[in-house]
Amino acid sequence: MSPQAPTNSPTGSFRAYLQGVGSSSMAQGLQIVLFPWLLVGVLGETPERVGLGQMALMLPQLLFVLWGGVLSDNRHPGRHLLRLYLLYNLPCLMLLAALVTGHLTYGLMLVFGFVFGTITAFVQPARESLLSRVVDTQLQQAVARASFVQFTAQSIGIVLAGYLEQVSLPLLLLVQLLLLSVSGWFLHRSLGTLSEAKCRHSGSTWQEMKSGLQLVRQDPRLLQLMMIVAATGFLGFGMYLVAMPLLTREVYHQGAAFFAWIQFSFMFGVILSNLVIIRLVGRFAKPGRILLVSLMVRGFFLVVISLHPPQWLLFLTIVLWGGASGLAMMLGRSMTHEESPQAYRARVVSVYQLALFGSAPIGAWLSGQAIAAFGVLPAIGVLGLLTVVAAIVAMLFSDLWKQQGPKRTSLSSASE
Repeated sequence: MSPQAPTNSPTGSFRAYLQGVGSSSMAQGLQIVLFPWLLVGVLGETPERVGLGQMALMLPQLLFVLWGGVLSDNRHPGRHLLRLYLLYNLPCLMLLAALVTGHLTYGLMLVFGFVFGTITAFVQPARESLLSRVVDTQLQQAVARASFVQFTAQSIGIVLAGYLEQVSLPLLLLVQLLLLSVSGWFLHRSLGTLSEAKCRHSGSTWQEMKSGLQLVRQDPRLLQLMMIVAATGFLGFGMYLVAMPLLTREVYHQGAAFFAWIQFSFMFGVILSNLVIIRLVGRFAKPGRILLVSLMVRGFFLVVISLHPPQWLLFLTIVLWGGASGLAMMLGRSMTHEESPQAYRARVVSVYQLALFGSAPIGAWLSGQAIAAFGVLPAIGVLGLLTVVAAIVAMLFSDLWKQQGPKRTSLSSASE
């Protein structure tokens, strides 16, 4: 067993971890709706400025996530996460004060997004690394369960944010603050009495940051996985964050409630896919093949959305898109955990986060530019076709199509 394994009950640890993930994900669900809608529906910004706003929120992933992975490996992850979640109070209170005093501006939204995104860049690798410490077997199942809790809670937050026009916005921000603080406490509790002395402290920060990149670069399975994840962030995630609120306003001519239902439909699809994995599938013998098929299917769904379907078909397509995305997220996360040694897991996870969220701000910026130049629907169609092409190229030339489950040496190295 790993020397960093929790000293309390594994079941209790995982339960506390899920409670922490659920609290933080409900707050994230609020954030998913509130941030873009403040830009689009309240401030009435242009597509270019919406793209820049989303880029400000995600850019810190590109700048700081590797540093966040090093810090996570070298600190007690529970205490580290508690401090980070308490730091969320700073940007949230700043936004709350601006709303109460009537001084909400585009510049302040950029500052809020960058500060909030910076904290998230340190939270994500720490939270992902914590998962493999509270559950060190059956990682596909554990990731599917954590994903189910995460996206179910996000959906609740999204539905709550859909009442933005009926409920006081400052009240929603106060709920978000409370949920983030509670989440930090649960995640801290999940590791029990693990001492600070059992966490690694060696080498320079820069060298340790490079070690995660070098480990991924030298492992063909991890390298090809990260390339697919980066394509997902660039072609899918960045576009989604910019195009969906603009699709709501400019194509369907709807408000915050319609946008919230778009977000909920996506999350509902994610939840359904994770339920299927938990109840029916168990684990995939060829996860790389399923990952690539899901990428191609997601591109097809984007093409359908670009054809301006009626509302019922739009929501059905988004549910299916969310299902394919949820499957891909579960496989990407579990494959990253299974392929990486425990001692370097947070650093490898930070490379995964860098690939996904580091490419997303560039994709968000380009999506904003493309939408401004060609319109919402043509831009979505082009990105959908590019996604299909990327998936076909990966099927033909990458080893992921033939990959047979995790390397046995990766999990055993957790005891080194």
